Amino acid sequence: MKGFHLFRYFFKEHSYKYIIGIILLLTINGLLLLVPTWMGEAINTLYVGKDGIWHYVGLFVLLGIVITVLKFISRHMLLGSIRNFEFYLRRELFHHALRIPTSYYDEHGPGKVMALMTNDVTSLRVSLGLGVMLFVDALFFGVIAFCILVQKMSLWLAVVTILPMPFIVYGMLTLSKYLRSRQKNAQSSYSDVTEYAQELFLGMAVIRAFNKEYNSWKRFTAVNERNYENNLSVVRIDSLLTPLTYMAPFVCYALNMYVCGQAIINGELTVGEFVALNGYVMLVIGPIMAIGSLATVLQKGLASLERMEEFFALPQEDIQEYAKMLPPETIRINQLSFTYASSKEPILKDISMSIPQGSFIGIVGGPGSGKSTLFKLLLDIQHAPKGSIYFGERDIQDIPLSTLRHSIAYAPSTPSLLSVSIRDNIQFGFDATMNSKMTIEEAAQRAGLFRDLEERIEGNKKNVTLEEGGSDVSGGQRQRISLARAFYKQARYLLLDDAFSALDAHSLRHILDTLRSQENQTILCISQRLEALEEADCIYVFHEGRIIESGTHIELLQQEGMYHQLVMLQKRGTTDEN
Repeated sequence: MKGFHLFRYFFKEHSYKYIIGIILLLTINGLLLLVPTWMGEAINTLYVGKDGIWHYVGLFVLLGIVITVLKFISRHMLLGSIRNFEFYLRRELFHHALRIPTSYYDEHGPGKVMALMTNDVTSLRVSLGLGVMLFVDALFFGVIAFCILVQKMSLWLAVVTILPMPFIVYGMLTLSKYLRSRQKNAQSSYSDVTEYAQELFLGMAVIRAFNKEYNSWKRFTAVNERNYENNLSVVRIDSLLTPLTYMAPFVCYALNMYVCGQAIINGELTVGEFVALNGYVMLVIGPIMAIGSLATVLQKGLASLERMEEFFALPQEDIQEYAKMLPPETIRINQLSFTYASSKEPILKDISMSIPQGSFIGIVGGPGSGKSTLFKLLLDIQHAPKGSIYFGERDIQDIPLSTLRHSIAYAPSTPSLLSVSIRDNIQFGFDATMNSKMTIEEAAQRAGLFRDLEERIEGNKKNVTLEEGGSDVSGGQRQRISLARAFYKQARYLLLDDAFSALDAHSLRHILDTLRSQENQTILCISQRLEALEEADCIYVFHEGRIIESGTHIELLQQEGMYHQLVMLQKRGTTDEN
C-alpha cells in the first residue's frame, strides 16, 4: 500500500460524509454572500429613516442561527470523517510496522515510526480538514465575489480593485515551494529527537548510576539543536508568508476604497452600495489571506504523505495469524556465511552444524562471535542464504514464515515484558481461540516462578499489572517469566539466547532439570554460564564467526582448547568469590 492508495478506504467508507460536509460549506458561503447586500440595504434604510430596520435585524438573527446550525453539521461531517481517516491511518501504520523486517528497526530505531503515527498523521489530517476548508472558501469567494463586483461596478473597476491579487498569490506559491523539503527535514529531525529521548528515558537508571546526567543532557541538546535549526528554516519561510498573507491583500481594499470613494463623490454609488461592495471585497480578501496558511498546511501534509509513502513502500513479511507447526526434524546448517547489510565483514563464516531431533545443543563464544546472529537466521528475522539451513529436507526459505515462527519458542537475554499481569505475559500471543496444552500454572512451575511470585500468579494479586518493562520485578524474575512464556508455547524447537544470565543457582538448577525432561523438544542454548551446558548433547564454540571446537563437555575439556580455558576462568572466578 502506497501513499494515495490509502485514500481508497477514506473515499469508500466516508466519502459521502466528506462530500456532504463540503456541500454544506458551500451553502454557508452562499448565505454569507447575502450579508454585504443586506448590510448595504440596511444602511440605505437608515439613511432615509428607521422604518424597516427591524426587518433586517430579524434577517441577520435568522441568518446567524441558520449558519450556526449548518456550520455545526458541516464541521461534524467534514472533520468527523477526517478523524476516522486519522484512526485508519494510525491503524495501517501500526499494522505495517508489525510486518516489516526487524532489520528496519536495527537501522532506524522506533523513533521514525512513532513520529509517523503522531506528527505526520496529524499534519495530513489538518491538510485534509482545515486545508480543504480554506481551499473551498478561497475558490468560492474568489470566483463568486469577483463576479458580483463585476456586476455591481464594471469589469474594468473590478479588475483594478483586485489587480494585486495574482502577484500576491504567485509570491505565496513561490515561497511555499521551498517549504516542503524543509518541512520534511524538520519532521525527520523530530523523529531523531523522539528516538533519542526514548533511549535516554529507558536508560535513566544507568544514567543516574554513572552520574552521566550532564553528558546525556549535552548529547540530547545536540540532537535537539538540529531539530531546532530544521524547524527554524521552516519558520523563516513562514515569516515571509505571514506578512505577505495578512498585509498585502489590504492593498486591494485600499484600491477599492479609492475607486468606490470616487464613485460616491460622482454620485454613482450610494453609501449602502459602497458598504456592500467593500463587504464583497473583504469576502475576496479573507480567503486570499488564508492562501498562505493553506500553502503551509498543504506542504506539511504533502511532506508527511511522502514520508508515509516511503514507509509503506517497505516490503512486508508474509505473516498469518494461525499456522501449522513443523514436525520434529533434524536441523542441518551447511557452510552458512552471513553479512549484515550495514557491515563490510561477514559475521558468520562457513558454519556447518547438525542438530538432531530432540537434542540439547549448547553454544558458547565471546561477544560478536555470531551466536545471536545464528538465532536470528533460524527465526528468519535475518534471511539466510538459500541452501544453507534445512529443517529436515526443507530449506528454511521454502518454509512459510508463520509456520517457522509458530514452531520455535524464543527466550532472549533481555526479556520484553508488557505492562499486564504475569499471567498475561506468560500467555503472550495466545487468545481464547488458541488453547495451549499446558496451563499457565504448569509453565510458571517449570520456570520456578512459584518460589517467589506465587501470590501474583494465583493469589489475590494475580491481575496486578507489571510496571513498564517489568521494572517492579528483579532481573532474574524477568528472565524466568520470559522462560515460562517460552515453555507455555510448547514449540518443537526452543532457542535460549543467554536466558540464564541473571538466574541464581537454585533457579538455574530447577530450569535445567525442566529442560532435560523435554524429550521431543530440540533445544539450542547460548549461555555464558558454562555449568548450564555440562549435560548438553553437543557444545559448539564460536570465535570470530567460525566454529573452532565442538563436542560434549568432557570431550572439549580433554581438547584443552578455548572451551577448557573458559571453564577454568569461570571456576577460578567462583573460587575467588568464595
